[in-house]
Amino acid sequence: MRQRRTAGACLLSVVIGGWLASGAHAQDKAGGDLAVTPTGPVETVFDWSRDACVKTNVPDASARAFRRADGEVRLVISHNDNRALAGRSLDALKPDCAVLFEAGRSAELAAFDDLSWIGAVYTRDGKRVDALAHTELRGDRTPGQCPAGKYSPCLLNTVTALVSEDGGRSFQAENRGGRPPVVATLPYPFPTDRDGRVGYANPTNIIERDGWYYAFIFADHYKAQRRGNCLIRTQNLADPSSWRAWDGEGFGASFIDPFRDSNADPEAHVCAPVAPATFGRMIGGMVKRRGGDEVLAVFGDRRKGEGGQVEEGIFAATSRDLVKWSKPSLVMKAELLWDKSCDEPHAYFYPSLIDPRATTFSFEDFGDSGFLYLTRYQLKDCKVTWDRDLVRVPVTLKPSRS
Repeated sequence: MRQRRTAGACLLSVVIGGWLASGAHAQDKAGGDLAVTPTGPVETVFDWSRDACVKTNVPDASARAFRRADGEVRLVISHNDNRALAGRSLDALKPDCAVLFEAGRSAELAAFDDLSWIGAVYTRDGKRVDALAHTELRGDRTPGQCPAGKYSPCLLNTVTALVSEDGGRSFQAENRGGRPPVVATLPYPFPTDRDGRVGYANPTNIIERDGWYYAFIFADHYKAQRRGNCLIRTQNLADPSSWRAWDGEGFGASFIDPFRDSNADPEAHVCAPVAPATFGRMIGGMVKRRGGDEVLAVFGDRRKGEGGQVEEGIFAATSRDLVKWSKPSLVMKAELLWDKSCDEPHAYFYPSLIDPRATTFSFEDFGDSGFLYLTRYQLKDCKVTWDRDLVRVPVTLKPSRS
């Protein structure tokens, strides 16, 4: 991998510099106390203007890494034509222009096969790789489906399951019993009575704890479904219907397919958002503390700091049970995607934490140091363009006594 510092890197490294001494302290009320500290400048991992295989080859979701059985490391860069970087290590990655997966752009919404972004990958042996995909159903492209006829009011976000049997070189839908690979979708018929997108979106990476596999997905508010991050789990990654969601008391909420299960009570098939006061926006990624029992999550947000001032950037929080989370702390100041201020040439989003020395195939564990990965948007006239890079910032993760 060729690395270089750009004007954006210089800008963000100045911001980081103010945090090198203290870092961010993510305190778990159960006793955990972790400091996430940037330790260096931004490194460019993937420069779209130089490395893109096609125009749409952009990092449009949080970066996810896994290691194949033959030792090759693959770092997924997701757009709806999903591709990856590949190499012997995270420090030696090159673009692989082969498409990992591209959904069928089907106008038959019940097929759940329109547009998909790989959002999570998990492998136990580097041979079989299971994945969760952010799958958009575009009702505006289906005749008679959505009267608004526009992208956002006709967008239903869903989460589907994919699988690779060739070590992550290609994926296909995880179909069982002739049913589509639905992990999570709203329990209502296709909604047309709204002004913007609804549904479940942007799955985090998957982590394993005590034989269960966990991930977060983000829910927009619609009827009985409240806005926030839904915690889901399963013991069988090969069965999309086996995922259950936190309902406020336990993992009793199952998702249904309203195209086929129309007689169910919708309110019994939505999630209870976890820690909404902590996570105001979607979680980008989470890792397990190697040698400990804490889980660390990172996300972009804009919120008031200790002194009442507004802080914008990447935040961290910790938990020991994935339900109760610490008060979030700012890891790094950065202008986030939704601002697109004319005062800055770049915006950032889609954070994830990856430790090159992880001991698991899916890089789900994190030790004393590693990297915070981000998508950097090159703004033009205050607008987002196709010019989006994948960058990373070195960080340390250590217990803190403060």
